[in-house]
Amino acid sequence: MKVSMLFIAALLFIGSCGGITKEEFERRVSGLESRMAQLEERQKVLEERNLRTESRVDNLAENIASLRLEVEKLKLSKSMPPPPIKVPQKEEEKPAPAETKKQEAKNPTPVEAKPVEANKPALSEEQSKAYEEALKLYNLKQLHQARDKFVDYIKKYPQTPLTDNAYLWLGIIYRDLGELNKAEAVWLTLVERCRRKEMVDCNKAPSALLQLARLYEQKGDHKKAMEFYEAILKEYPLSEEAGLAKTKLGR
Repeated sequence: MKVSMLFIAALLFIGSCGGITKEEFERRVSGLESRMAQLEERQKVLEERNLRTESRVDNLAENIASLRLEVEKLKLSKSMPPPPIKVPQKEEEKPAPAETKKQEAKNPTPVEAKPVEANKPALSEEQSKAYEEALKLYNLKQLHQARDKFVDYIKKYPQTPLTDNAYLWLGIIYRDLGELNKAEAVWLTLVERCRRKEMVDCNKAPSALLQLARLYEQKGDHKKAMEFYEAILKEYPLSEEAGLAKTKLGR
């Protein structure tokens, strides 16, 4: 469109110039047409390069989302208790029939104990896929869509090993959208639910406390920020965030 406008303007300029022959006019028009064709071709090349660049950015975002999910899965598997090891038992010699009845009368058959279920439920493929889709949208900077996905995840799956992760990312999205009060409310909800032991997993609670501390630093409330740094050291002294809290507190 811009090239065409330039061409029209050039023709008007040529037409306004008096005292040129028809051959000269046609030569100039031909030159302008050739130049316009070159510019249009250059424009096409630039547009194709732009499309390829956008495609590469999308691919990079998808790879980042996949890597983040793999890291969180590894952290999750590391924090889960190992499966119980079954110890093989030796077969006892069977007593004679008469002796068996006497023993059964003295020692009634015990009820088989049920195995203790693991504290953390297994993550289903559907839950993992829903979380991955939400995280992918965030990496693609589609913040509103990612926000809705994480909200749906928390409502639909309130008790999974990735629910605390969803709370953390939802707060980060609100922060990126400039809705700091909502971000604060989400992170505080995660922290309080963990303190009341209402969550299946709370490995992201230290990160939520760190985000709250930084949020209050941004607001200029240094005293409140220090309270959250203290909470990290008190409640999660072995976390990675505890090292950052110590630095902030000068310890």
